Amino acid sequence: MSTDRPPQLRRRPRERFRRRLVASLTVFVLVGAAAAVIGAQQGPRLREVTYDPSGLVSRPAQRVILTANQALQRVSAGDVTVTPAAAHTVTSSGNTIAVEFAGPLAYDRSYEIAVTGVRAPGQPATSELRTTIRTGSTDVLALVPATSRTSGTSGTSGTSGTSGTSGTSGTSSTAGSAGKDRIVRRSLDAGGATTVYQAADITEYARLGRSLVVVSGTDGRSAVDIVSLAGGVQDPSAPVEHLTLPTAEGRVTALHVADDGASFGFEYADTTTGQSRDVGLYVVDMTGTHLPTAVAADGKPTAGAVPMTVAQWAYVPRTERALVRTGSDDLVLVDVSGQTDPVRLGSATYLHGFVGTGTTAVVETGAGVVRLDLTDGKRTPLAAPPGSTDAAYLGRIAQLDEDTYVRVVGDVRPDGTLAQRILRVDASRASRLPVVVPADASITAVCPSPNGQFLAVATKSATSDLVSIVDASSGALEASIDAASVDWCGALPSGDEIS
Repeated sequence: MSTDRPPQLRRRPRERFRRRLVASLTVFVLVGAAAAVIGAQQGPRLREVTYDPSGLVSRPAQRVILTANQALQRVSAGDVTVTPAAAHTVTSSGNTIAVEFAGPLAYDRSYEIAVTGVRAPGQPATSELRTTIRTGSTDVLALVPATSRTSGTSGTSGTSGTSGTSGTSGTSSTAGSAGKDRIVRRSLDAGGATTVYQAADITEYARLGRSLVVVSGTDGRSAVDIVSLAGGVQDPSAPVEHLTLPTAEGRVTALHVADDGASFGFEYADTTTGQSRDVGLYVVDMTGTHLPTAVAADGKPTAGAVPMTVAQWAYVPRTERALVRTGSDDLVLVDVSGQTDPVRLGSATYLHGFVGTGTTAVVETGAGVVRLDLTDGKRTPLAAPPGSTDAAYLGRIAQLDEDTYVRVVGDVRPDGTLAQRILRVDASRASRLPVVVPADASITAVCPSPNGQFLAVATKSATSDLVSIVDASSGALEASIDAASVDWCGALPSGDEIS
């Protein structure tokens, strides 16, 4: 018996498969066409938002990236609104929109970003992309002397005092060993403080990426240590690195760290003979041997050279360059990496600090205070409206933003002591910031937070040290710490100090 099937029977499975394939493809085409129609009618949609909450409050030129679900036509600055208002620029490419903020934003605040009229190339429909970002909070590192205890005071009163009112103790991991100084971290949005590192006779310290640089010692015998951190405190599993200094004995002062953590530097004096010799600037390359290298008189880091004399110095913000006022009051812009030649910028009698992005410095000259453009050497007088210089004592200027600064001024009391006050100055007016300084204390430093929102006001009396964190606009007290200094002050040039 034959088992052959008729031809029409053999073709049926093949025909059924063909029909199913055609049907499936037709469905896919119809779905794709429908999606295209819907997309053309609805316009682009927001797919992803990326940003660095900490970077937004600590550095200028930080970006928020908005990514859409499809390519976009060019988006202009007029299409983007930021609420509350913050200066920004806008660029777009492909399916991304970058909103770049001119300066740091306020701490712990929500900002809404809205982009209107968003359109895909060749499509008629427009849409609005809208998102809300939240900036990071802030903290300070404070140096607490061995005999002090941290306090957790915080408040919002319109007039702040620097008298050391104590609130909740909040001594999380702050007990410390007897006789040791402590570097503590104090958050402004929570009470209490946490010990980051402790050692005897700490004189200076600075954040260095995920580490701390700590200077300690007495009687002209300094040590410089690099302390690894884990979870914001000393990493117990990592040994402390002890740097080899240029001579057997020496004194380290004026510690500063580059923003990117690639290097740090200090003023060093050889004290092996009991006197200070070869006092000058040394830098440490963290990408290299970690050995201090002298910055020679020609402004170039040179191993074994006699160091350049230093009256004041600091890193220019967000760069590997340092602005140095030498012992003869010459101004030199030094490339710490050694890749470019130093730039001579005339002379000055004092370095106050930097403005905004760091391309401008505020310096004192024989003719007054000027803003020095570090890119071309141009000098323009600093705004000094009525009332800003009407005092017997004129202290350091600390810039809050491009147009506003604070300054400590004072008048002599009948008993010969100085009655100090803090002025907030802009282009047209000077007003007193309502921060009360106790009669038995003096202001030793006023240091802005990285975004200029707060001020750390350090005071010293015969019996205690205190740092008050106040609002830079209102003077309202945010927190206080029984400490001698905070790390915000490391951004200001140091050397021969005035408050």
